[in-house]
Order: sequence, then C-alpha cells, then structure tokens
Amino acid sequence: MGKLLKILLFLLGGMVVLVVAAVLIVPKIIDVQQYKPMIEEKVAEVTGRTVSLGGDLNLSLFPWVGIEFSDFQLGNPKGYGSESFVKVKSFEAHVKVMPLLSKEVQVDSFVLDSPQIYLERRKDGSANWEGLGGADKKAEEPEAKKTESGGDFALKSIEVGEFAILNGTVTFIDKQNGITKDIKGLTLKLKDVSLDRPIALEFSAVLDGNALGLAGQFGPLGKKPGQGSLPLDLTLSALGQLEAKLSGKLNNPATDLSYDLTLDVAKFSPRKLMEALQMSFPVETSDPAALSAVALGVKVAGGLNSVAISNGKIVLDSSNIDFKGDVKAFAPLNLVFEGNLDAINLDKYMPPKKEQAQETVKKEDAQAKAIDYAPLRKLKLDTTFTVGTLMVQGGKVENIQMHLTADKGVFNLTPFSMDLYGGKFNSTASLNVQGNSPVTAVDLKTAAVQVGPMLKDFAKKDMLEGTLESNVAITLKGDSAEMIKKTLNGNGQLLFKDGAIVGIDLAGMVRNVQASFGLTENPTAKPRTDFAELRAPFTLKNGLFNTPETAMLSPLIRVTVAGSADLVSEVLDMKVKPKFVATLKGQGDTEQHSGLLVPVLVKGTFSSPEFSPDLESLLKSQLEGELPKTEDLKKALEEELNPEKILPKTDSDSVEKAIKGLIPKLSF
Repeated sequence: MGKLLKILLFLLGGMVVLVVAAVLIVPKIIDVQQYKPMIEEKVAEVTGRTVSLGGDLNLSLFPWVGIEFSDFQLGNPKGYGSESFVKVKSFEAHVKVMPLLSKEVQVDSFVLDSPQIYLERRKDGSANWEGLGGADKKAEEPEAKKTESGGDFALKSIEVGEFAILNGTVTFIDKQNGITKDIKGLTLKLKDVSLDRPIALEFSAVLDGNALGLAGQFGPLGKKPGQGSLPLDLTLSALGQLEAKLSGKLNNPATDLSYDLTLDVAKFSPRKLMEALQMSFPVETSDPAALSAVALGVKVAGGLNSVAISNGKIVLDSSNIDFKGDVKAFAPLNLVFEGNLDAINLDKYMPPKKEQAQETVKKEDAQAKAIDYAPLRKLKLDTTFTVGTLMVQGGKVENIQMHLTADKGVFNLTPFSMDLYGGKFNSTASLNVQGNSPVTAVDLKTAAVQVGPMLKDFAKKDMLEGTLESNVAITLKGDSAEMIKKTLNGNGQLLFKDGAIVGIDLAGMVRNVQASFGLTENPTAKPRTDFAELRAPFTLKNGLFNTPETAMLSPLIRVTVAGSADLVSEVLDMKVKPKFVATLKGQGDTEQHSGLLVPVLVKGTFSSPEFSPDLESLLKSQLEGELPKTEDLKKALEEELNPEKILPKTDSDSVEKAIKGLIPKLSF
C-alpha cells in the first residue's frame, strides 16, 4: 500500500512539473504572432469593422496570465474623415493565476496607453458609432445570459497594482450642427484598488485647451461589488471656472439602486464658463452682467422611482432661493415642492428691447396646432412658492404667495396674492384640461391699490390716479385667442376713488371759460380732471363686454358711459353722457345738480373708433323737459366771463360787449 502511494505521488508530482513546464515553455516555443490574423478576423466579425494589430502580440501564462499588444486599430466605415474609429498605441494586462482558484483577483497592471477615439456625425445625420457590433442578436439571448449569470460569484479580494488609461484623445465632429470638440491628455488612474479599502481616483483631460479634473475616492467596494453601500467623495473641477463636490453613498448600485448624496456647486460664472468652452452664451439679457454668479447646494435621497430633496439653495447673482421637495413618483410625476425667493429683478434677465418691423401674420400661422393635454392629466402637484420682492417691467410687487395644486387634469392656484402699491391683490384660478379644450376660471380682488405709481412704473404712463378697489370673476374656454374671446364670460366692477384723469381738464373747461375761448395763455401745468369716484361695473357674455353705467363723479362734471364692446368683432357701440353743472362745489358734493347733457356716440372699431354727438337724445331731452332752466348756468358763466377777470382794465369796452354777447347765443 505504501509503495502504491509513492507511485501515485510520483505521478502527481510529474504531472505538476509537466504543467508548470508547459505554461513556462509553451509561450517561448510557440509563435503567437501567427494567430494575429485569426484574432483580427474574430474581432472584425464581432464589431463589423476592419481590425489590424500592427505591433507585436505577447502572451504569458504563469505565474501571470498576461497579454500585451501595440498599434491596434479599429476602422471606420467609408465616407468619414478618419480611417480609424479607435487607435491604441499599446495595451498590457497581467492577472495572477493561482489566486483565481480561491476567488482572489490580483492584477499586476492594466495599462491602456494613448487611446484615440474619433467620433463623427455627417450632415445627413448618420454617425460612425452607429451599427458597431454588427447585426443585433436575438432577443432571447440576453435572457439566457441573465439566467446563466444568476449564480453567486462572490470575490474574496481584489488587488490591483496599477490601473491607468494614459494620454487619451477624443475627437468629436458634428457636421450637422457645425460643432468640433477635442479632448486631449485624457488620463484616468485608480490607486489602492481593493475590496476593503477606499479607492483613490484621479482623472484629468484638456477640452479645447481648458483643463478638466475629477479627484477623490470611492469605496470600499465590499466582498460583493455592486451590493451594499458604496461611499463617494468626489470633486469635479472644470475649465478653471467650475468646482462641484459630490459626497454621500450609493446603496446596491448593481441591483436595487438607492442613494443619499449631497451636491455643492461653488459660485461660478456661467458666462465665463461658456467663454472658456468657446461657445456663445445661449441667452441674451438686458443686463450684460446678469447670470454672472450662480451657486447650488442640495441634498437628495431616494431611488429609481422617488427622491426627497432637502437643504436646497440656489444663488442667482444677488438673489437667493431656498427649496425642498419630494418627488413621490417620476412617471407620472407626483411632486410636492416648497420654495422661497428673497428678491429678484426679472428685467435684468429679459431680452433687450429691439425695434422690429411689424409683420403680417399669415392665416395659416394664426391657426394654432392642437395641443395634447394627456401628459398634464397625469401630473400630481402640490407646490408652494413665495417671493419677497419681485421687480418686472419697471414695477415692483412684494410678499407674493402662490399655492399650485394639480390632480387628474385640474390645476388650482389658491391663493395667488401679493402686496401691490400700497394695497392688496388676491386671486384664485383654476385650469381644467380633462377635456380637449381647457376651461379656465379666475377670481381676483384688489383693495387700496395706488393706480398712479403702478401705471407709471409698469406702463410708463401718467394717465390715471387714485386708489383701486375691484372684484372680477371671469371664465373662458380654449387655448387660442379667437376661442378665448368667444367664450369669455363673467362680471365685475372697478372702483377708483379720490383720483384724477391726467391729460384732460374737463372741470377746468367750465371753471375757466376764458381759457376755453382762447382768451388767456395756455396753462403751464399738465391738465387733469379730478374725481371723487369712478365706478365701472361690467358683464361679459360670450365675448361681449357691456357696462350698464360707468359713472364718474367730479366737481362741475358728471360723466356716464353705457354700451358694449364686442371683443370678437372688435366693434364699439357706446354712449357717453357728460353733464356740466352750475354749482362750483368741490369733490364730495352730494347736492342735487343740474346742467347740460351733451351725449356722444362712440361707434366704429377698436382700431378706428368714431365719435359723433347724439343729437337725437339731446332733442328728446329738450322736448321732454329734462333739461333744467338755464338761469343758474348763465349766472355762473357771466361770472366766469367777467371782463375784469380776463382783461386788463385798459382794454376797450367793445371787447366787454362782445363777450357778454356770447352768452345769449349759447344753446341750452
């Protein structure tokens, strides 16, 4: 028995010697260069491209399984600017054999030297990376591979001495869009690669002459890479302008990915970044210094289907935004969001004003394409946003509050409020897109809003003063201007108190008759018509605006306006009744007034209104005795036309007689 055991041990030892001799001697006596054509043929078959190995091919089996080659080229299809899709100056990799039996990976080196990649998109849209790999394989094959790879292959350890990609080059040419980009000096190094220690990462490249870098560490990978927690701590630097830090961890990245990450982007200038990229800035702003300072900080935690956003901060020039949110689902989007903006001047970010020739809108261009509202019906939103101070179009509003919700195609803005020029603006609105045409409803109220400063700031107009109280409710349907005008319905009232119409002095025309007759110099002050109250009630029915009686109460004058304006046909049909009174009391006078009605008809269209006296109404008033006696008016006018007021005492009596002669000739 002992003799037999010795024989077996001898045979086993001899086999080991033969195996060792084989792995040591075979690579020395077998010319592996003769297999290069076969390797080139197989790679070409897999990739569908021409392949060449111009340099030596070296193979080792023990104690390291190693492969080395040089001057590798993978060709481009015909018609592209470079013959080669990929070039590699040299490649070497060495893996130790025996530790593999114990599920331990020991890599002496993995070095890819001077790889060159050429990417091109032609003017017809085709690209040289398309079709790489030949014909698509059967759909069943991935399933089979998935089944085969389902076993448990847990590594005990990984040790890599050197892992590097050195001096790489990527050229990208997009002839369709006229873009050319070059990445040079591309270098990637991994240090201290193992399963149980953090792996140091260094990446650098030069993009169009500007440096890019990524440095930091990740890991440890753990005994089962892709499972468990993977810590990250990386810093990106780009073009000498941008620096961003990403820290946190990924959980189960190979199976059920989740993450808890913090992103901090230091303040940078988007303008300088685009300049470094040799690209024009994508937007034109009124203020050339706008978008010169941007920063971002945010924490995100979640998975593939949801994410929680917290500690969000955005710096936009001199503005600061704080935000947080919860994306409960991405498809369809289910978002809860809160944000606060301290102050912003939107005028800085608006396009500069340019004088453009008025263009005629073609009929076919005016017909809007049908809008698909199906994606909006799937949204679910609950968002709140506040703004401390907002400047736009030269005006300023404060303390903006917005709460927008959406569910099953119904959007509600409740409330939308702000402080507006000494007063309050409050509104609620809803948008229903459950049908093919959206239905909108808006209710708005204002209280104690100072109209004068608001118009001067927003409209650059000095035409109306006073405080505004309003209550308006309207509904509309459709998404085109024509449809909206046809379906506009609602009612409301605008009330202006203690104000003035600037540019017209109706009361002065009565008080200062001598000026009206051209007997004095024109006043230097801007004319105005003061009023105690201007009330404008209205209704809207299918685009027809109607006011039963818009009334203005003012010293010496009362004006009422009644009629309609068709928003669809843009036709006017209104009547203006001014009433000049004899008494000269000021605003707030509540006594019964008498005077002369001079009705005016307003016809025509919005663009070409026509004005004419309503002689028929004037005649009816006279026949029915509605006009008052003229004694009071004559007395007032006689006082106003007193020659002692309007003429120097040295003027002749003939002028006095001429003026007095005007009074009996006036038709009352």
